[in-house]
Amino acid sequence: MNFKRWTIARHTVQLLMIALLASPLAGLAIFRGNLAAAELLGLPLADPLAFLQATLGGLVFVVSYLLSTLAVVAFYFLLGGRTFCGWVCPVGLITELADKLRKKLGTGATVLPLNLNRWSLLLVLAVVTITGIPLFEVVSPIGIINRAVVFGSLLPLLLVAAILLTELLVARRVWCRSLCPLGGFYSLLAGASPLRIGFIAERCTHCNDCLKVCPVEEVLQPSLELNQPQVAAGDCTRCMACLDACPSKALTISVGYHSRSKDTTDPHKGGR
Repeated sequence: MNFKRWTIARHTVQLLMIALLASPLAGLAIFRGNLAAAELLGLPLADPLAFLQATLGGLVFVVSYLLSTLAVVAFYFLLGGRTFCGWVCPVGLITELADKLRKKLGTGATVLPLNLNRWSLLLVLAVVTITGIPLFEVVSPIGIINRAVVFGSLLPLLLVAAILLTELLVARRVWCRSLCPLGGFYSLLAGASPLRIGFIAERCTHCNDCLKVCPVEEVLQPSLELNQPQVAAGDCTRCMACLDACPSKALTISVGYHSRSKDTTDPHKGGR
């Protein structure tokens, strides 16, 4: 059996994040706030979308949070953009577990377009600009789960339950794949991030095991079909599940920007 080291590492990070969110309940002062705005060891941290909403909505502008927002943006840019979705966001862990159940039930096979998250991002920014209401902070399942952990606010979890039910019965991974505006924001970073999934065509046996585990399998198609040496699509979450699944190690971690690998056979010149 293939040892899923990346999956184990990712789930460990996700569980540690949930523990960090819950740390105030144990009387620890290392973390205060939530994933939208918080202090970690006294250092202010701000979710870039929350900061954008506060700025567009005319709320208090705090220079320290501007600097921390820029630091957060730089951090996730270097680590792949949607790394937040794959490694940090607690909703991602919950929907991943729900997706495993969906596969066993054989339901929810509908697939929504990936680019809907950019439209939802635009909608959130338009609403806060026009009304001053930070829409995403009100309905965000990320915030809802955070408040449930810290304050025991269970009623809003009905929204999270509705999302999971929709994903089980109608469309798979509908929130994380296609609707989350924060995912839409980070996908813009991810498209230009230097940390990418690399592809070595000569090693690929076309078993499609990577497609079976990828939450956004469309991003792998340019590599699998056109021998592109990197997964450049912004929707890749850098979850590394494909690295764990690939038996021939055709998928790797790649740093930098490569339009064509040296050892990739041109499909137009025969062979692969």
